[in-house]
Amino acid sequence: MTKSTPYFSGFIPFGYQRECLDLLYHHDYSKYTPEILLSGSVGSAKSILLAHWAISHCLRWKGARVAISRQSLPDLRRTVYQEIIEHLSDKFIEGVHYKSRSNTCEIKFPNGSEIIGVSFGDKRYSKVRSLKLSGIIMEEGTDFDDAFFEQGAGFSQFKARLRRIHNVPENFLIIATNPGDPSSMLHSYFIENESEYESRYVFYSITTDNPYLDPIYIKQLRQDYSVLEADRYLRGKWISLAGKGIYHSYNPKDNFIKKPYIVKEDIPINLCFDFNSASNKPQSACIFQFDGEKYHCFAESIIHDSLWCLDNLEDLETKGYLRKDQMIYIHGDATGRAKTSNAQYSNYEIIKEWLTHRGYTFKVQVPKANPPVTTRHVKMNAICKNDLGDIRLLVYSTCKTLDQGMRLTKFKPETRIEDDSKPYQHVTTALGYGIFANEKIRNKKRSTSYTRKGS
Repeated sequence: MTKSTPYFSGFIPFGYQRECLDLLYHHDYSKYTPEILLSGSVGSAKSILLAHWAISHCLRWKGARVAISRQSLPDLRRTVYQEIIEHLSDKFIEGVHYKSRSNTCEIKFPNGSEIIGVSFGDKRYSKVRSLKLSGIIMEEGTDFDDAFFEQGAGFSQFKARLRRIHNVPENFLIIATNPGDPSSMLHSYFIENESEYESRYVFYSITTDNPYLDPIYIKQLRQDYSVLEADRYLRGKWISLAGKGIYHSYNPKDNFIKKPYIVKEDIPINLCFDFNSASNKPQSACIFQFDGEKYHCFAESIIHDSLWCLDNLEDLETKGYLRKDQMIYIHGDATGRAKTSNAQYSNYEIIKEWLTHRGYTFKVQVPKANPPVTTRHVKMNAICKNDLGDIRLLVYSTCKTLDQGMRLTKFKPETRIEDDSKPYQHVTTALGYGIFANEKIRNKKRSTSYTRKGS
């Protein structure tokens, strides 16, 4: 098979890409503006299709203007804008065939056509009213909330700017996205109502449809997703994740061990914190060991009505979980680096002082910022059980609150925010911080190792 390239001149469309381009190239634009949803899984090459069509449109029509959009401008700059720049880079010379401004995601061509960036993170939908457009490309449609798609809101105002450039008869709107929740307005607008509107089209794609993907890459994706998440992000199903609990891959039959853990003295322990000071929000900590394959969670400390993480340390020391001849890695909430208004020292300064004074060997492995909440949840679900059937999290009988939290923690109603009103939720967050940090460190070490071997 001839291999496609990321460049404009070497792009060879496959499957749904070819079908979508056939529609766009042969559509009768005098009848209506096609509104297209690319419902594609991870790795299905939606962005390169968007880039190719945006460039093609601008080159074929003098004075065309395509708006590329995402919820946030930094995300737009990193994704479809960067894809367009790379798509141009084989045969097109910047400064000769096009000019670009990365800070605003703008690209201008000698024929007067241009690509402009539009973001809506500030919720100022009215800012598009002055635009005249011949094309709209929106990436990651599920990042836009339902309010954006309500009648008269951002989507309606954006769409109304099409067909304003009279010498460009070809007008289009394309939204590309990974599948999301079937209750969303995006799903309702396109998928539920596609058959009722002649102008609406939906093209589906799944990860394995892309013939240019390395099978090892697909396997790695399956390792990184739970079964339910793989159904959405790899197999393209519009399914709800919220109703099954945050940690939907956790199953006591697979993940809960009804006996104590025998600690391995020759490998480190990982001590994880979630700091709290409000009523019903206990200071929470847990300990796991990572044996190179599985995470063994064998200790927890849940202290109610406490303002100090020292209470967790003293509790765990009293129970005999801390050893002075064993390395302790410290993980937890990155915001604990900051000093509070009622404390002279930050949580991690207090922890370091306490461990040093008592003669423990330790290393703090806390990032400068916490990972995105959804990213942490995806990682935790894949550790519980991934799409390949690997189970890498074991919670032992000495961690009953952690087991409860993994089973019961949910989102706050109508949000994607953890319901932290439940006392069992906080220790799951502590564990999530620890596992995410450990996985990131391991992946970095593997990357460094491979680089050295190949250098």
